[in-house]
Amino acid sequence: MRKRIFMLTLALASTLIAACAPVQPKRDYVPRDDLKVDPEIRQFLVVEDLLSQRIKLADDSTLLRIQFSVQAYQDTEMEWAVTWFDDDGMVVPGVGEGYRTARVLQNQTRFFTATAPHERAVSYQLHLREDREP
Repeated sequence: MRKRIFMLTLALASTLIAACAPVQPKRDYVPRDDLKVDPEIRQFLVVEDLLSQRIKLADDSTLLRIQFSVQAYQDTEMEWAVTWFDDDGMVVPGVGEGYRTARVLQNQTRFFTATAPHERAVSYQLHLREDREP
């Protein structure tokens, strides 16, 4: 009888301890497009190519680099920015973040390059919008 009470007490204590263990929240991954072009600028230009590759550094680490080209239907002032993400979908911060301005002339194709700030970056989102500076 004592053995049975001891076993029930042990089972109850084990259950209570297990119930107190932290539970990892389920991660919901939101699909993200690699390219996001605002509607206001979409009528003035088109992104012709968007390529990515890992480049090898002297210390054998690698960084993600993207290259893209834009062709304008008319003279266009635009801004572009790249947001870098790690394996978990979290933003990889870098120096000099923010939008860069560029001017693309009518029927001109311009080429742009951006390199990830850290080797943890495995994906990206390129965002193009019209120039918002006065």
